Formats: sequence, structure tokens, C-alpha cells
Amino acid sequence: MELRTETGHVVLTGKQGALLAILLLSANRVVSVQRLAESLWGEPLPNSPSSRVRTLVSDLRKTCAIAGDGLIRTQRPGYVVRLAPGQLDLARFLDGVARARKAMAAGDPETAVTRYDEALSLWHGAPLVGIDGSFVQAEVARLEELRLEAVEERGSAMLATGRHAEAVTELTAVVADHPLRESAHGQLMLALHRSGRRADALAVYRGLRERISEELGLEPERELQQLHQRILTADTTPEPRPRPPVSPIPRQLPAPPPHFVGRERERAELDRLARDRARSSVAIAAISATGGMGKTSLALHWAHDHLDLFPDGQLYVNLHGFDPGSDPLPAHVALRHFLGSLGVPAAAVPAGEEAQAGLYRSLVADRRLLVVLDNARDVAQVEPLLPGSPGCVVVITSRNRLPGLNATRGASLIGLDALTPAETRHLLGRHLGESRIGADPGSAAALVEHSGGLPLAISVLSARAAMHPDFPLSVLAEELSSPATRLDALQTGDLNADLRAAFKSSYEALHPGTARLFALLGLAPWPDISLRSAAALAGLPLSGTRVSLRRLEAANLIQQHRPGRYRTHDLVRLYSAERAQSDLPDHERTQALTRLVDAYVVTACAGDRLLNPNRPFAARVSGEAGREEFEDAASAWAWFEDEQSSLIAVQRHAEKLGLDAAVWRLAWAMDTYHKRCQHELRTRSWETALAAAERLGRPGPRAFAHWYLGYAYAQDSRADEGLEHLLLAYKLFEQEGDLAGQAHTSHTLGFAWLERGAPERALPHVENALRLQRELRDPLWEANALSAAGWCHAKLGHYPQARSYCEQALELFQKHEDLNGESATLDSLGYIAHWAGQHDQALDHYGRSLELRDKLGNAYQGADTLVRIGDVHHETGRTAAARDAWQRALDLYRKQHRTAEAGNVEEKIRRLAAPPSAPAGPSGHAAPADR
Repeated sequence: MELRTETGHVVLTGKQGALLAILLLSANRVVSVQRLAESLWGEPLPNSPSSRVRTLVSDLRKTCAIAGDGLIRTQRPGYVVRLAPGQLDLARFLDGVARARKAMAAGDPETAVTRYDEALSLWHGAPLVGIDGSFVQAEVARLEELRLEAVEERGSAMLATGRHAEAVTELTAVVADHPLRESAHGQLMLALHRSGRRADALAVYRGLRERISEELGLEPERELQQLHQRILTADTTPEPRPRPPVSPIPRQLPAPPPHFVGRERERAELDRLARDRARSSVAIAAISATGGMGKTSLALHWAHDHLDLFPDGQLYVNLHGFDPGSDPLPAHVALRHFLGSLGVPAAAVPAGEEAQAGLYRSLVADRRLLVVLDNARDVAQVEPLLPGSPGCVVVITSRNRLPGLNATRGASLIGLDALTPAETRHLLGRHLGESRIGADPGSAAALVEHSGGLPLAISVLSARAAMHPDFPLSVLAEELSSPATRLDALQTGDLNADLRAAFKSSYEALHPGTARLFALLGLAPWPDISLRSAAALAGLPLSGTRVSLRRLEAANLIQQHRPGRYRTHDLVRLYSAERAQSDLPDHERTQALTRLVDAYVVTACAGDRLLNPNRPFAARVSGEAGREEFEDAASAWAWFEDEQSSLIAVQRHAEKLGLDAAVWRLAWAMDTYHKRCQHELRTRSWETALAAAERLGRPGPRAFAHWYLGYAYAQDSRADEGLEHLLLAYKLFEQEGDLAGQAHTSHTLGFAWLERGAPERALPHVENALRLQRELRDPLWEANALSAAGWCHAKLGHYPQARSYCEQALELFQKHEDLNGESATLDSLGYIAHWAGQHDQALDHYGRSLELRDKLGNAYQGADTLVRIGDVHHETGRTAAARDAWQRALDLYRKQHRTAEAGNVEEKIRRLAAPPSAPAGPSGHAAPADR
């Protein structure tokens, strides 16, 4: 055996040669480690055969380095050699023989001889010389038989061209090497007779007959005896070929599953495809989805409903592309099955796949035929089975999306999603009967929810329920309630009705790197993930991660529901998590989650800097790995919107992993977003962060955590608790000599006292904050302190001082383009104008504040501003405008779960019918500038 490249060649012998031979003889097909071991050593196997195979593969890769790194690829459950056409001499030989047979069938023996010569020229002695392995003897015999068939067929072609004497020379050599091969003797007899050597032809027969009789105790085959008789009578003209029998009409569709619901859109697409009479080529529909989604059920139900469209029959084959425990059906086996169904006798089926495919296409040409290729593995498996005529329709089902069929054949790609809850409920009723599920609607609803809309899951649950008709459905519902046991509940012991087995066969077909990413995705504590987060989880570049995600998407194990964002079906995700636990060592899982946490930390911190660029930045982080790219504050806000639940989950996982620094940094990075729209999450996040900061034991993180938790409590109507944390924070900052921290905490202490309704207690803290900020020479934070001081004076009724402070603050905010501070200060100025009876000016300030808060996404404080706008309208008799503003505020309060504020606004709306009372001033509390 030789491996040749442009840079040199390698001769392989022994076990290395045997290993490469096995892989080459199954080129482009995965050979399992078990099969490799059995072929290399036979029975009994040596100790640790899998380990020995892996070592041998490693050594072979080094030996074959001249062919590059990609010659031998690892692919579950073993290895594969991927070759292009023309790279393997055996494949070139078989292709040449197929072309020769095609020429003979077309009545062109001269071309056939040329093609046979080209094919046979590739032989250089006996095959697999020097190769060691239990498979060698059988494989050599098979290859030698292929060669002899080609030699004999070449002899027939030469006889058809009249080159009788030349045929005699070559066939004499064949019979000398194979003295009992009757077919070669028959050809030699015919060549001799046509060369005018009748006596020699008869002598060949006598010699063969004697050898067969002596060695085997038999007579020559009937065909050879008949040839002998014809030579005796000088009649060697070919016998006329019998007329082929009339082809039967195949009706091969299996019965469809009894219960079927939904899929109206997909059925309509199949209808459109089948009824399109304007098409110029075969119509192909490729139905794809993850295992258990009902692909075969859809194909068979649709096919049985449209038998009238296919009067010439229906062909069906299960290609076993993803069947647990079995290999995919080779295309040539499926072709033999189809040819037999179309009336071709087994003896008349050509040997080569290409010749078989050509005959198949010829037989179905001009027919209106349906071909169902069920459970296909890939495009290569189905390509030879596709008719060429426009009268045929092909429906393929596969767990892979088969985009290549769309690119090369214009196939319609039909993807199946999970059934809707209503459809799933309907399917469950079909299986179990409405009376049974109606008797326990709560448990039935749990079965529907936890089945994830997978028809196979419903079938499995229904089968289990049918086995125990007296058991309540709550027994199954209880099994399904825990994610840890859900997949156990969705199995029956039959691999064909087992969701875990369905997922396993898809997983084992993946490229090793893709399988690793699939398992890693099971570690993510949420079903939705971005490309960059997946790359961080895998520790791979974006390009490599994108390739693996594309493969997972093609295998229908994930869905890209938006550009760059991927999600996994809940049940598939449970299986992914199982693979992570079984296939990945502890340290790899921990490293992957740590990378993911780090990526979220750096991204969240970068996003927060865009949302609030003037915020004091305590949570400084370094590194770019996995960081999302933001164009502006709007894109950062959109990221926080997408990831809000993921971020909380990441923080919890960071806590479990002991990544305490990441825990409080995430709280810091999420704070601006939470403050504007998710106050409940803000409080929870900082409670988690404070515990982490205490474990870290460093004064800085502890001070910041106490400060922000106190702020969150105060804003969440828990001012007393907030004050405790704020005083602790101030003390810690004071111990550290951190003037900025003291200033910010003083500022927030003022806010907390305002929330307590004690502006007189708030004012000293705010004035202390103003003094410290001026000492620090920070104009923006001086502006914040001025705004807070103005608000305190307003609450105390000191309106001239309040307006003066707020106008100074507004000037600084506008100068430094701080929209957060500007919006808060405008709200304060609106409040001051409102109390002063300057309603138009109040509405102007409030309106400008609301516009900025909408721009910033600050719906939390925007709701408060809307209430005050409604108050102004109500006091000035504009009832409709008041109702509109209050209703908008009420909608926001409800979304934010602010029940107390919502109750106050509901009361305002109820009292709108009452006559206006004397102005009572604005309601609610404004916050100091939103930092």
C-alpha cells in the first residue's frame, strides 16, 4: 500500500497499513473503534482494544504527515478518511468500470473496452500485500473478484468489437490462473471458436469438465453446457434477450402513526410543491427537525392523503440515518431495494452504485411517482436515490437540514417547530381520550408543558399512561416535574420510542468539536446564548465557534432565532446537560463556566459605562475574551434587555463557583439598568453581592456593596434598612480615606431620609456631599449634589433656594452632556414650578425630563414624572390629559410590580369624576439626580 502526494510517498505495512486500508475501504464513512479493533485483531481482542486503536491512529497520523493534518479525522464513534473523487485508486477503478458498463449498455463496445483498459491499468499486482489483519483475506478475495469481473466484461466487449484473437490471449492467462472459473472458460471458448479454432474451444471445455469432476464431483454450469453444444453445432450467435416483464406499481408506504395534529403550514407547502405543474425537474421537500418532532408522521400522513397525485406508485425506504444501534443504510442497498420494487430481477441489477442509479432514473422517467426517503443521514446518502424527471416528488425526512439539496437541487427545506400548547393538548387527548385528561386537567397541563411540544414525548407519555390505565396522570406529572428525572420519564425501554436515545444518536453523529460545544452549552443556566458567550464557554475563537454552532443548527440541536443568538429546546438542553456531566471532566466544566462568567462581567461593565459614563467606576475589570461589541448606549441597553435573566443566572453560578469578585462586579455592572427598570432584581442582586463582598473581606467591595444595597433598599420603600447599610458604607469609606465614597454615600443618605419623609434630616447629608464634591473638584458630582440640595430645599418649602441650586446643577449637567443628571434636575424644577403655581413652566420641565428619561430607558423614574404631569393637568381642569398621563404611569407601575404606587394612581383615576379640589401640590417623591 502506498500513499502518494506531490511532495513524496510512503509505503505502509503491518498494522499501520491495515488501519489505513480499513479506513480507505470505507472512505467517507465513519468506522467505529469497535469495528477497527475487530478488523485489526479478530477474536479474541487484545486487552484495551480501544486504547490500542487510538495509539495506532496517532502513530499513523505521524507516518502520513505528508498528506496533511486532515487525512484521518476523529468522528464519533470512531474515525473517518474524507476523500475527494479521484484520490483513491479503488474508487477510480470502480468508477471506470461503471462507465464501461454504461457504454456497453448504450451499444458502444469500443468505448467500453477503452474504459475497461483505463480502469484495469490502475492494478499493480495483488492488493494489500504486506498488510496484516483479520480482514485481509476476505477483502483481498473481494477485490480480486471485482478485478476478474472487469477482465471478463472487457473480454465480452472485445468480442463485441470483433477482436477475437486478442481476447484469446488475455482470457488464456485468466483461465491459467483460475482453472475452475467457468465464466472465464466460457468466454475463452467463444473467443477461440470465433477465431476459427473450434477444436481448441472444445478442448477447453473438456479440460474444465475433467477438473470440475475430479475436484468437485460436479458438472459445468448449464450455461456453459449450452455454449458447448452450440459450438458443436457451429451456432454461437447470442440468444435473444427475453422481453422484460411489465414493471409493477410499487405501493410501499407504511401505515402512518394513528394520531396526528397540526402542521397546516408544512402540509400546505408540500401541497404547493406536489401540485406545481410548471416545474422542470423533480420536486424535492426536505423535512428536518430534532429527534421526536414528528417528521416521519408528517411525511406519511401527507403522502397517504395524496395518493391520487401519484398513480404510478410510491417508493419508501427507511435510510436508518439516526437509528439507535444501527448504521445508516448505504445508498446502493436502497437502490437495489428500489430496482427490485420496479421489477428488475436481482441478477440484472448492475454491480456499481452509479450504474444502479442510472438504471433507477431510467425506470422512473416519465412516471408520476412519490419517493419517501425517511430518516436520511446526509445529502450523500440521498443523492443517488433522487429521480431526474419532473413527474416525481421526493419527500425526505432528516434530523439534518440538508442545505446542500437546496443549493444543488432547489429542494424546499421545511423545518418543524414544537407543537403549540393547544396542539399538544389536542394530541394528548387523541392518545388518552378526552375523558381521562378532563378528569385531571392540572396534571394533563403539566404533561403538555413538560413534553415541550414534541410529539414523540406525548407518544411516550401516552404509552406509559396506557400501561397503567388506573393510575392517575399525576403520577407521570410528578416524574416530569423535576428536570433531573424528566428524560427518564420520557422513555419506554424501546429505543424507537425513547427521547434520550433519539438525542443520543444525533449527538453521536456530530463532529467531535461540535459535540464538545453541545455538551458545554448544557452548562449554561439559560436556554438562550449569544455567539460570543458560546465562544467564551468553549474557549474558542469566534470563527471556530461559529462553525460548530452552524453544525449544531444544521443538526437541529439548536436554533438561531435571531442573528447571532441561539436557543435550545428545553428537553434537548436537559440532554446537553447530561452529556456535560458524563463527557466533560470536572475541571473542564469549571473552567468553561468561569470563562462564561468573565465574559459576562467584562461585557456588562462595558455596557454600563455607555449607559452611565459619569458613574464612579469601582468594578474595574480587564480582558476582552467574550466581550460583546457595542456601538452606542442603545445597543448596550438592548443587550441588557436580552440578557437580564441570563445575568442574574450568571451571578448565581458565579456564587456557586466561589467567584466572589465576579458576583459583586456583576451587581455593579447591572445597577444602572436595574435602577431604571428592574428595582426588584436590583435589590436581590446587591444582597447577593454583599454576601460575596463580605467573603472577600476587602473594605472596598464591602463599602460599595453596603452603599448600593442601602440605595436599593431606600428606593424600594425600605428606607430604614437602607439607612443601616448606608451608614456602614460611610464608615468603611471613612476608614479607607475614600473622600469620593464618602461623598456618594452622603448623597444617598440624603435620598434615604427623603424617602423617610424627613427632608430636614436629609439636608445635612446632601450639604456634606456638596462640600466633599467641591473639595474633590468633580464638576459632575458637584452638579449631583447641587440637584439633591435643591430638592431638599424644595421639600422644605425653600423654593428660591431650591430653584437656585437646581439651575446651577442643570447648567453643569448640560455643559458636560450628562443626560441622567439633566433629566432628574428638570424633574425637580418641574416640581418647584408646580408648587409655585407656574403650571405651564412645570409641564415644560416635566415634559423635557420625561423625554430624556424615555431616551435613556429610565421607565422607573419616568413613571413618577408621568404621575406629576397628570397632577398638573388635573389641577388645571384638563381631565382627559390627566387620565392619559396617570394611565401610562399605572401601566409602568404594574410592569415594575410597584403595588403601592399603582394603588395611589388607581385612586387618582377613580376620583377623576369628582370636581377639582383646591391644588394640593405635586404627588410622589423625586429622587436626587439619577447616578
